[in-house]
Amino acid sequence: MTTRRLFVAAAVFCCTGLASAAQKVVDTVAVGTTPVAVAANPVTHKVYVVNHGSHSVTIIDGTTRATSTVDVEDRPEGVAVNPKTNKVYVANSGADSVTVIDGASNAVSATVHVGSYPQALAVDTVRNKIYVANNFGHSVTVIDGATNATSTIQVGQGPRGIALNAVTNKIYTVNYGSQTVTVIDGATGTTSAVETGKHTWAIAVDSKADKIYAVNEDSASVTIIQGATNAAKTVSVGAIPFAVEVDPATRNAYVLSYGNDTMAVIDGTTGEVSKTVDLGTHPQTLAIDGESGRVYVANQRTASMTVIDAKTSLPVAKVDVGTIPYAIGIDAAAHLAYVANFSSNNVTVVGR
Repeated sequence: MTTRRLFVAAAVFCCTGLASAAQKVVDTVAVGTTPVAVAANPVTHKVYVVNHGSHSVTIIDGTTRATSTVDVEDRPEGVAVNPKTNKVYVANSGADSVTVIDGASNAVSATVHVGSYPQALAVDTVRNKIYVANNFGHSVTVIDGATNATSTIQVGQGPRGIALNAVTNKIYTVNYGSQTVTVIDGATGTTSAVETGKHTWAIAVDSKADKIYAVNEDSASVTIIQGATNAAKTVSVGAIPFAVEVDPATRNAYVLSYGNDTMAVIDGTTGEVSKTVDLGTHPQTLAIDGESGRVYVANQRTASMTVIDAKTSLPVAKVDVGTIPYAIGIDAAAHLAYVANFSSNNVTVVGR
């Protein structure tokens, strides 16, 4: 991420009295220095942890919890997995490159040059294409997963998040500097722009409903875009919204507000906030296990995770994790959440 909100403080836990037995820490795994991103392959049950400080990826065997390390290039930021091809893609922001890891051999199979300061990736498993948001290059690099050949598409200023709808073959970037979402037609490479709020920070796509949710950090709002028409509406949420995900089962969108320690639940049908959930201090990121109906929220300052029932939008557990939990990866097939702890250089594995 371009901006890291890091606070080292004594843990002051919230959400006491919850049914913590419903979710528990099942393991803690040492990784590299300052882990910032996690992705899991639900087919192989391997988990890939990006270590920004040690320029490496720790590979965790989800069955045995054994680890191995793969060196990548300077300042890795993001990671994405294609479970169909068993390949892993790591964006190296300091080297303007993407490292391709073969999931079978755990070895680097290629290094692909991309634009300036790549941060985020999205994988189209249907067409075997990888889309890389280049924050300083104001562009998206398209990688052919079969050949590693590339092409470049110009987008708005400072793209820092990217998501796609494989059904419609459209790709969306949130452009922090130009306060827009760029819509890319995957078939033609042509683009259009949708205006958003101030400093658009994160994005998520509901492929079934063809809706796009863009979080506007400095205007405390979410822009909801209709994929078919690019028509947009704005919904107010809490202060400094920082992350968004869509539950594939309920169609609700969950928006973390870093500034007032809450999560807004946006009803996928009405497009309005239906509930606001109190969380721990400075919620950093969230992930959804659509199979088990659990929403996992990492609370940065309180070194904890709030677990929420997606059906009721109510907290069901509070789990203590490592120092400054920063990213979450979900192995939905195993119903495990992997929490990368930025300052304790480990991953907390949470399950039932």
